[in-house]
Amino acid sequence: MASKTYIKTIENKTEDTIVIENGEDGNKRIEIIGFNNWSGDLVVPWIGGQEEVWKALKIYVTGGHGNVWVFQDYWYPAHENAIKYCVGKFSYKDAKEIPGNNRGGGNKRLLINVEDFEENGKQTYVIKLEIA
Repeated sequence: MASKTYIKTIENKTEDTIVIENGEDGNKRIEIIGFNNWSGDLVVPWIGGQEEVWKALKIYVTGGHGNVWVFQDYWYPAHENAIKYCVGKFSYKDAKEIPGNNRGGGNKRLLINVEDFEENGKQTYVIKLEIA
C-alpha cells in the first residue's frame, strides 16, 4: 500500500537562500533564508516515470549552487515509498534515495546543506540532502 510523505520541517543549513518549487501544486514556492527553518505541510509528489518530471519538487540553493529534484518513487523499490533525488537535470532512472529515514511515508524533516571543496584548482559545490 502506498503511503504519502509529508515534509513538516525544512532546515536550511546553508548561508544562502533556498527556493523550493512544487510542480504538482502549480509551482507554489517556498523560500527559506540562510540558517533558518520552515514549518508547514509539504506533500512529496509521487512520480512513476520520466514523463512526470513536472510534478517534482525542484530545490535551488542561491549563490550558484545548482538545483536538486525531489520526489517519492511510486515503483522502485516496490511498496517502500522511497524519497529520491537527482542533481541538475531530472533523470527518473538515475535518481538515488535521499540518505536517512526516506521510506515508509508519514511525517518527515528535510535537511539541506551545501558542501564545498576544491577540485582541479576550482571551487566546487554539492547540495546535500537528508531525511530525518
